Amino acid sequence: MDAQIIPTETISSNPDVSLVPFHWGHVRLMNLRRFERNHFRTLPDYPERLKAYGQHPHSYSALYRGQVACCFGAVPIWPGVAEAWLLTSDIVETSPVTLTRSAMRYFDTIVDQMRLFRLQISVDTRNSLAIRWAEVLHFVREGTLRSFGPDGADHYIYARITDGWHPRRAEGSIRGPGRT
Repeated sequence: MDAQIIPTETISSNPDVSLVPFHWGHVRLMNLRRFERNHFRTLPDYPERLKAYGQHPHSYSALYRGQVACCFGAVPIWPGVAEAWLLTSDIVETSPVTLTRSAMRYFDTIVDQMRLFRLQISVDTRNSLAIRWAEVLHFVREGTLRSFGPDGADHYIYARITDGWHPRRAEGSIRGPGRT
């Protein structure tokens, strides 16, 4: 099936930015940045992983002036917790403010729609642009995952923790540290 790029929603006050449901074929239309290209080199099954991401209802591609700027989504780990993923093209380097505002709206919305109390991401420690972006998007660095990447690179783990909705704990469950 060919990827279709038909804007379905504006996610920015800037009419140059629109959102479409993610299709794994969108990635082929992008001029991927070095870190994203590395996924294809180190993960032989990466196209299949992208197809799986497309099955999740919270996966999108952002268009900037009709070109795919980035693809992203959030995959549930268990109730209240999800991991976000992101693939970027070189467009993010030329239009960072517009895309950052749109990403902020997405993450704020996804936390509500998925009823999340934790949204996490991992970022290659060598990817300075992604590190800056994660921090601007209110993700907080929690630690370093040694030899985590498919190429053996260290990654930082970041999370956005909300003060809102939390699932009910099962009776008799063990409370986490600092919880009563």
